[in-house]
Amino acid sequence: MAWNGSFAVVDRLPKAWRYALLGGLLALPFTTLSYAQTGEELTLSMVFWGGLLAGYLAKRRGLAGTSTGIRAGVVGGLPALWMVGDMVGFLIGLTEPEWIRAVQLVVLALSLAFIIGLSAFIGGLGGQLGGWFAERGGHPRNPVTDTASDWRR
Repeated sequence: MAWNGSFAVVDRLPKAWRYALLGGLLALPFTTLSYAQTGEELTLSMVFWGGLLAGYLAKRRGLAGTSTGIRAGVVGGLPALWMVGDMVGFLIGLTEPEWIRAVQLVVLALSLAFIIGLSAFIGGLGGQLGGWFAERGGHPRNPVTDTASDWRR
């Protein structure tokens, strides 16, 4: 079967998710590299810039910049899974009562939720600013809904 120049999975995504993936995937290597270099720190500064790009592009198409930035932040913060996975591996290697291990794993799960939430917040701030830049450039101010009829555009 010949390739028709289209990515079927991406074409089925709503426009807001397309821009969010673009911004989040641009931030992802930098976020991953920040953890890979140190082994103990996860820098989320590039999530802001990925959210800014996603928010700008979304607002230019009449979509909400902040919510697109939040989505980009979640994608850009996915290396937190690697960090928490390393911590789980460390905790499993310890010898301690099972109830302490269970409490530690619950704390790690809450930490993961906090890190992803913080990443979404940072991406949302970037998306808000990106949307503001788009508005300053004379692009649409009112978000439009991404209905089923225009999902292929």
